[in-house]
Amino acid sequence: MKRFMCTLIMALLFIHSYGKVQLLLGFRTGAGLTLTRDQLNNLNTSQGAANVARTSDTWSLHLKAEALLGFGRLRVGYRFLYNFTPSNIPGTSYVPIVDNSQYSTYFNSSRSHYFGQYGVVEYAIVNTKVFALTPGIGLGSFTGYNVDKSTGDMVPLSATTHHRFSLSADLNAEVKLGRWTILFGPNYYLFSLQDKASTDWHQYQNFIGGDIGFRFNLIKV
Repeated sequence: MKRFMCTLIMALLFIHSYGKVQLLLGFRTGAGLTLTRDQLNNLNTSQGAANVARTSDTWSLHLKAEALLGFGRLRVGYRFLYNFTPSNIPGTSYVPIVDNSQYSTYFNSSRSHYFGQYGVVEYAIVNTKVFALTPGIGLGSFTGYNVDKSTGDMVPLSATTHHRFSLSADLNAEVKLGRWTILFGPNYYLFSLQDKASTDWHQYQNFIGGDIGFRFNLIKV
């Protein structure tokens, strides 16, 4: 382990000495469309057991903060995301026999506040002094809460769900202005979660949109 850390530090110092490493701090904001799919099997309802699949769509907003190390065309680092989705309640022909928090999570389609953390990898397929085109992917998890539209109750995701997984894909157009970079482009986020009490329920939210923001290189080159 000590040998690995020494090698890593020496490599960073070597790259930095030739002015090829960047420490990028960034902030972005964006909007788009969120498509939600609920899948419930063997649901206990007033009409008996039933399988239910329901979809809905609504707009969504997000904010991102990120810190990345850049090595030539490659960037790796960390991203924090806040995602807000407003209430959107499609009709259902089933009356669920569940507790209040489960009803809020499954059927009342309440306002959602998600907080995600990701490991991010990007690679500039086009890279000039003034412009770059950089696709990237991210893997991580998220927490947060729902706010019931009818009652105003706040239901933490940790109270009713687990196995919360998220992935992202971005295509960033970058305009370089010295140590500053302006970014804009489309992106996609998947939020997947499962009920704690039953393996028969899953929810998938697909966010499709775009954002704009900036990054600043803390290392002078």
